[in-house]
Order: sequence, then structure tokens, then C-alpha cells
Amino acid sequence: MRRELQSLIARDWIGLKVEVVESPNESEVGIAGEVVDETMWTLKIMTEKGLKIVAKKGRTFKVWFMEQVVKISGNLITFRPEDRIKRGLMLLKRAKGVKV
Repeated sequence: MRRELQSLIARDWIGLKVEVVESPNESEVGIAGEVVDETMWTLKIMTEKGLKIVAKKGRTFKVWFMEQVVKISGNLITFRPEDRIKRGLMLLKRAKGVKV
């Protein structure tokens, strides 16, 4: 797993710029803006047209992170934010060779 992807999983998404690039609901594709809140199952994205709530599961997001654009499956982040951060930190430690 790329280091950017691991770092992205191991952080809070509030404040990140995101865009929905794949979704089973075609009307969600293209929703873009800043994440203003996050739950286990959803991202709340502030767009130019207002607040949109998008499910994480089954979607693919383009995320602007660390001066790069990363594509990530919403299935990888379908956890409570605090649990995902803990899991992400464990992945990062394992990648660096630290026993967890």
C-alpha cells in the first residue's frame, strides 16, 4: 500500500478537498468540495451548491492530499473516523517495521 494512501487512511478527512468519481448512484458522480463532517457511513461535503451527504461504501473518491491527488475506495474508510485513524496508524507502524 502506498505511503500516501496509508497516511490518508490514518487521518481525519475534515478539511480535505474530495470529488466522487465512481458511485452506484450516477447523480453523485462529480460532487466535489470540502469535507465538513464525517460519520462511519458518510462524508458531508460542502459544494458550491450547498451541503451534500454521500455514502462512503461503494464509492470511489479523488482526494487532494499532500500536494497530490489520490484515488481511494470508500470501502477502505467505512469505519468510525476514530477507529479508522487507529487502524491507519497501525498500518503505518507496520510499514515502518514497528511491532504493534
